[in-house]
Amino acid sequence: MRNNKTRVCLFIRVSTEQQDYHRQVLELEQYCESRGYTITKTIATKISGVKKNEQRPDVQELFQAAQAKQFDKVVVSEISRIGRNAREIRSTIDFLHSKGISIIFRNLGALESLDERGNESFVTNIIIAIYSELAQEEKRILSERIRSGLVSARAKGKRIGRPKDTKEGAEALFKKYPKLVNDLRNGLSTRKAKKLHDVSRGTAMKVKKLLQN
Repeated sequence: MRNNKTRVCLFIRVSTEQQDYHRQVLELEQYCESRGYTITKTIATKISGVKKNEQRPDVQELFQAAQAKQFDKVVVSEISRIGRNAREIRSTIDFLHSKGISIIFRNLGALESLDERGNESFVTNIIIAIYSELAQEEKRILSERIRSGLVSARAKGKRIGRPKDTKEGAEALFKKYPKLVNDLRNGLSTRKAKKLHDVSRGTAMKVKKLLQN
């Protein structure tokens, strides 16, 4: 029998501005619908998972909502969406557990971090610990590959870094964010445009700068 009274928070994260989190949102919404859960909050953001919790607005929003008892469970697609630092992941989980809130890991067969009595199980803790370390190790390996690639590129005399703004680059940016361009051209502030169009402050500022050239 479905429990329609279970309130959940969808917690979604991607690492870069170029990535899209809407697929995660859709998949988790479909999962919650199949379970009969009521989604009372969705936190979706674009931010690096290696940052500490106090540097992450999404985690702080999660903590505040948990403190206010806005949901009973948190649903994530995988543990790396919580973060890429094993210690910070454990800290987030511990805080939620202290409020009686369990986490559902969709990619682990909908594994829950707390049982029906609100207790942590030994097996679940072991699984969470392993996947937390894996999430951290994946990030370390990726960082090493990037550094190695940069060193190799410099040795070959290749230019490192973003290319300078060109007419072609500006046109591509305008084509990618037409609504953002239109609103900024009509006087909307970069702060409001950032929120309205779900882009970074840097992107909004860059578009505004190009419009002024």
